[in-house]
Amino acid sequence: MKERTVLRLTVVLFGLVLAGCTSSKYQKMQSERDRLRAAHEDARRKTDSRPIENDLTHKLLGTWQFVDIEVAAGDLSEEVAAIRYERNETTRQGLTVEFFMDQNVYRRYRGKNGDEAVTGTFKIETRSYGDMMIPYLRVFRDTGERFPEFISGASPTERETTDNISKRVVPWNWLGILFAEDTLYLTLSSVIEMTPNGWAQYRGIRCTFKRVQ
Repeated sequence: MKERTVLRLTVVLFGLVLAGCTSSKYQKMQSERDRLRAAHEDARRKTDSRPIENDLTHKLLGTWQFVDIEVAAGDLSEEVAAIRYERNETTRQGLTVEFFMDQNVYRRYRGKNGDEAVTGTFKIETRSYGDMMIPYLRVFRDTGERFPEFISGASPTERETTDNISKRVVPWNWLGILFAEDTLYLTLSSVIEMTPNGWAQYRGIRCTFKRVQ
């Protein structure tokens, strides 16, 4: 009788120990799954470009008045280009561009400079360089001159090229975009280069606009 009681107690204790081990193992597995899920969500938030793109799209909407063109100082070809673009600047003092939502769905632009008019669609998109995301305005022509040429007078054949594999020339219809209060900066033919502080966008042709509404 005593032996049976002892056997039963042993079985019960073994079951409790086994259940405890199983529960502990399950908790560790659950904790690891929770950790991995949290790490995944954190990584997704850091690489999710939608908040940046939506915010810049909202800032871009409205009408912008052309102010000037700047070309980064550099080699002789850039200096010659700077003179040409400054000459083009005088023909663009009445240039305006409006970015708007058509039927609250389609992102559209229309520009006017005297008798010259352009229309098309646009989108804000980002590119990742390491852990850095750089935003761009992408433009797609419907009518009139291509948008980069319309605002700058520059031909895509004049874009800067480089053989340095650490540098990347941004495609012609990808314009670097930057806001400073009511000022809009659009940069054409910019170069992305790795610097001691990470990837950076520099040089190119920069057009400046002021918000008019």
